[in-house]
Amino acid sequence: MVNFQDFLEDDDNDTALFERLQGQVLKNCPNPERVGCPPHAILEAFVESPAGVTLEDLNGLHILKCAECTRDLIELRHKRES
Repeated sequence: MVNFQDFLEDDDNDTALFERLQGQVLKNCPNPERVGCPPHAILEAFVESPAGVTLEDLNGLHILKCAECTRDLIELRHKRES
C-alpha cells in the first residue's frame, strides 16, 4: 500500500513523488529495443539544462514511459553530481 505520509513530508522538489514514479517506470515500462528514445545527447542536455530542451526534443513524454531512458537519466544525474 502507498504511504501518503511520504508525500505529505516531501521536499520542495517533490523528490519522494519523482522517486516513486521513476520506480514505476523502471518496473513496468521496459523498452529494450529503445523504440522512440531521444538521442543520448538530448538526454545529456536535459540533465544539464532542462529549460533548454523542448518536449519535441524529448519525443513528447517518452521518458516518462521508458525504463531505458530513465536508467540513462539516473546515470547522467549521478555523473553530474559527482
